[in-house]
Amino acid sequence: MGPHKEQKPSVIAVMGFLAAGLAAGVILGLFITIGPELPQVEALADYEPGALTRVWSADGVLLTEWYQQRRRPLPLDRMPEKLKQAVVAVEDRRFATHPGVDIFRILAALVVDLKDWAPTQGGSTITQQLAKNLFLTPDKTIPRKIREAFLALRIEQRYTKDEILEFYLNQIPFGEGAYGAQAAAEVYFGRDVASLGLAECALLAGLPQNP
Repeated sequence: MGPHKEQKPSVIAVMGFLAAGLAAGVILGLFITIGPELPQVEALADYEPGALTRVWSADGVLLTEWYQQRRRPLPLDRMPEKLKQAVVAVEDRRFATHPGVDIFRILAALVVDLKDWAPTQGGSTITQQLAKNLFLTPDKTIPRKIREAFLALRIEQRYTKDEILEFYLNQIPFGEGAYGAQAAAEVYFGRDVASLGLAECALLAGLPQNP
């Protein structure tokens, strides 16, 4: 048997390690630069979104409502399971497993954006959308998307998936001035969200993409 020949790493493997190291360095540098400027996600625990004010007559008739954003926050366990499943299916299929940012979804969106030569696809997860709606502007710029991603990672470290989904379902706009699932159920169906059927939950789940 001849002498053992030492195997040299392939050029592709070396390039892969270098690319991974470069990416890690860029991410670390961005975090060091942007991190101190980011809002504190701990504020979500004490967040109280503005709710609507209702005026009733002595005999129980609704006279008027005042609100900037029509909203009636509810705990997650009072929302139908069908609605939760539909929202996750439409907005973020890997919500239960990703750490706040879905790399596969971002890459898929990037391919579409490059094909269209325009930022038509965001690739944002439910957690990123929550970060954008609560802390950032809706501008489609690279710096804002980077801040959104870092905030999403922080939110996922601080809160459970159920807590994040509850924040989201009470915060996201559904159109017609309705913010949150309960207000949307009242606006579109005139009923409590807990009473909605499968078709109604599916309709609501599709609204946040184009409210």
